[in-house]
Amino acid sequence: MKTYAFELSGEHDTLPRSEALALAEIFSAGFQEITFMDQCLIIEAQDLDVRTLGSRLALTHRIMEVLAVCDASSDALAESMRLVELPRKKYLIRARRIKGASLRADEVEREVGKMLFSRGYKADLKNPEMVLRAIITCKKIVIGLEVAKTDRSSFEERRPHLKPFFHPGVLMPRMARALINLSQARAGERLLDPFAGTCGILVEACLIGIQCIGIEVQKRLVEGASCNLKGLNCCLILGDAKRLPLKNASIDAAVLDTPYGRSAKIEARSKEHLLEESLAELHSAVKSGRRMIILADRPIDGLLMDAGYEIVERHTDRVHRSLTRHIFVCRNGAEIPG
Repeated sequence: MKTYAFELSGEHDTLPRSEALALAEIFSAGFQEITFMDQCLIIEAQDLDVRTLGSRLALTHRIMEVLAVCDASSDALAESMRLVELPRKKYLIRARRIKGASLRADEVEREVGKMLFSRGYKADLKNPEMVLRAIITCKKIVIGLEVAKTDRSSFEERRPHLKPFFHPGVLMPRMARALINLSQARAGERLLDPFAGTCGILVEACLIGIQCIGIEVQKRLVEGASCNLKGLNCCLILGDAKRLPLKNASIDAAVLDTPYGRSAKIEARSKEHLLEESLAELHSAVKSGRRMIILADRPIDGLLMDAGYEIVERHTDRVHRSLTRHIFVCRNGAEIPG
């Protein structure tokens, strides 16, 4: 077992940790959470596929193999660096201070550099052979070797208004990717979005090798969203989420942002009726025991449990003053309700 630290983003309180744990569960031979501090998650894991995690994570900056954890003081840091075992390679040290942590990032970088110089190590700012990272948070310093780094800039290039077809009220790419990761869908598996809209969720899933199926009831959205899916492994169908054209247990995971807000068009007797019918259909389509990530503009715990879902996690995401998304991580129950 090796110890890893995830340098989490600060753009949401709970989702970055949950996203990292969801992927650690399916891309390791076994793991356990050691501690969770502000924007830093530490786990022990066996055979963790850090390369895959680095290519998938949306709400994590970097993954480090932990070398030491010490109190956030110069003396404690110096003592830890005396004991750290490192390969004889040229290094670069970079630190990140979380909020009002006691030591500044430059102080930590200076102290680590001083100790490594005294031990005969050489720094190389341009072409380092290894990158050391330090996270200063919650009165602790976590020091490690960087083993994976996420390409967060690519998400900016896929912002909704930059795509060929745009419609208001859609998820940002980082949020969409994080929800896909929460679903624990693997490359080659089938993921369904029965409220596909402009296909922002499906684009993010396709980019990590997942086979996607989208259902959308509005013809103009299907025609427009097809432009966003060019070159991707996705089947987009004009259809109704209340009557899915799919075989039972043919889907491995689902991510759906249910209709709400001014830009949403409800093609049903009511939003309540739409949710009841679509959740029942989804229950039949998704394999037993697999995950579904469901977004709504209010708590829908009762509807989910009535449909036969186990609620694994709940999150909230405040979009603006009049909209808070409720995010439900669900597991499909074994029996289909009668």
